[in-house]
Amino acid sequence: MGEIRVPKLNNNDSEYTLLEWLAEDGAPVRRDDPVATLETSKTVEELVSEQDGALTQLVRTGMRCVPGQLIARVGPMSAADPAPGPEPVPAAGGPLVTAPARALLDELGLDPALVAGLDVKVVRRTDVERLAAEMATGGGRTRTLSGHQRAVGRTVTLSHQAIPAGYTVIKVDVTPALATARTLTRRLRRLVGLPDLLVAAVARLHDDFPMFFAELIDDQTVRIPDQPRVGVTIDMGSGLYVPVIRDRLAVPDIAERLAEFRRLAQHGGFGEEHLTGGNIVVTLHHDADIILAIPIIFPGQTCAVALTSPQPEGERTVAAIGLAYDHRIVNGREVVLFLQALKETLERPSEGL
Repeated sequence: MGEIRVPKLNNNDSEYTLLEWLAEDGAPVRRDDPVATLETSKTVEELVSEQDGALTQLVRTGMRCVPGQLIARVGPMSAADPAPGPEPVPAAGGPLVTAPARALLDELGLDPALVAGLDVKVVRRTDVERLAAEMATGGGRTRTLSGHQRAVGRTVTLSHQAIPAGYTVIKVDVTPALATARTLTRRLRRLVGLPDLLVAAVARLHDDFPMFFAELIDDQTVRIPDQPRVGVTIDMGSGLYVPVIRDRLAVPDIAERLAEFRRLAQHGGFGEEHLTGGNIVVTLHHDADIILAIPIIFPGQTCAVALTSPQPEGERTVAAIGLAYDHRIVNGREVVLFLQALKETLERPSEGL
């Protein structure tokens, strides 16, 4: 009999939430079928069956689980049990409906055609529960926050509760940096932008400003990492992610990595290996006319750098670059020096940074 245990998904969480069973208790499953989703503080991960058989659930939806915990078994099916059927196929133009969602539709007597109006590609049991709740209220709509959004909310709440943050902004003439980005774009035949140069510049400051990359251990101690690991905010409309660029990379390599991250964000392909280990964050707010954005400082980090939309100013182009910082670890004068160093790098860029 096979076992499904909770894997260790990251080094930040000691427990996870079982969000949903994707197969009913006792249902036949195939090898490599997704059977459950787990929510971590950063993302949602699917667990798969390692063999064919009948699923026996041992933990209820919504329960907290720890790494190594046994949450299900997959055993032989009895002669009366149906063999695993073919993969569900979505109706033409409609979303795919999972078996648990179909079972709940039948239980509630809801027309399966109702789910066609849901803004999801895969209809799960939780989507049907939300639909039923909206129909029961008779007015307005309710919406269940996604597991990812709830994780973002917990991180923001913890940051505001635990970190006494300061914030300082500097104006930077980014005309030379934008020219460098255009030159690299033509040479590499790959889009290079101001965010790529900023990430490279932040990483380069690690040796001169190590405390800005530190982790507070207790009231008297910080851990200073050997290398920079820069998280970058990515939001392609399906939720905010902060994947990490490790070590010091040249601008072309950073541009390639960020392009890969954007593809993963579009298709929901991020795993814990992409999202963990950062020691500073660059937050991108480069939609037109955005002139101020104050980022949160991730718990366990000291600083977050914010880049806003470049603005024309006479014959030059300027951008505001802000730094949110944990005042327990760095002070205002050090912050000014850090921002001045960033400003100098971007106003006198080299193509490799």
